[in-house]
Amino acid sequence: MSRAVGLTDLLSALPGVVVVAFALVTQLGDFWFVASACLLAYWVGAQTPRLGRGLTRDRAARLLGLLSCAVALAVGLKLVFALPRPPGAGTAPNAQLVPTALRGVYEAMATGDGYGFPSGHATTGVLVWGGFAATLRVGTRRARYAVAATVATLIALSRLVIGVHYLVDVVAGAAIALTVLWVALTRLRRPERVFALAAAAALVGVAAGGLTRDVAAGLGLAAGGALAWPLLPTVPEPTRRGATVTVVLGALSIAVLAVGIGAAESMPPVVGLLAGTGMALTLALPLVGERVAEKI
Repeated sequence: MSRAVGLTDLLSALPGVVVVAFALVTQLGDFWFVASACLLAYWVGAQTPRLGRGLTRDRAARLLGLLSCAVALAVGLKLVFALPRPPGAGTAPNAQLVPTALRGVYEAMATGDGYGFPSGHATTGVLVWGGFAATLRVGTRRARYAVAATVATLIALSRLVIGVHYLVDVVAGAAIALTVLWVALTRLRRPERVFALAAAAALVGVAAGGLTRDVAAGLGLAAGGALAWPLLPTVPEPTRRGATVTVVLGALSIAVLAVGIGAAESMPPVVGLLAGTGMALTLALPLVGERVAEKI
């Protein structure tokens, strides 16, 4: 049975420049972007200009747990359902409108591979940006959730516009994410419990498709957080200097781990171990950053 629901053909008629613009919008739900936002929220916290007021380390750690849930759900459920993407999802639309020097980057942004149901970007958009709405204390609660809903909707729409998902894919991803977000915020609450939920979702992926590289990464992130957070001493709220040191140390650590994960791409257990180490290190780094900042 088709999952197109007639919308894919309609959106394909949009002007090329609109499609290219939505390829940029879709980055709001891409892992590199949301992971960067979550890491900075945890490492910088209340020292974040304007947005950091009232942001605690505990709530920011829960946000990292929601990010892990998004990764685990996306990779796990796609293996469960094993449904294809729309034809042409691997070809960037209107690439001729992009300067030659940027075409490779655009093609990476505007294409999709692997299975298509549910949409990982739609799932991530709801979980992470909804998580930010619950985590931050800037403005009113209603305004924060309105912004999160707008961003999540734009991310989901962008996946349809660039032709890498069907409507059913993004609706299902958003619905699943809303359910998980509600459970995480109202029932689980604590970071280690949210990480544990992510680990359970990743194990579903292992059962459905084996320990692939992506599933191993998702399981590693979740397990690393679930195991590390309860063992850490109280993580201090950030000072301005401590946050700066933590971000520098974090950037260097992630660069090293990324190289290691890239080199171990064909060895899923190693990828999982490195991802778990990375999450544990992420959670512990403020302890090091604040201590180093006191001595310089």
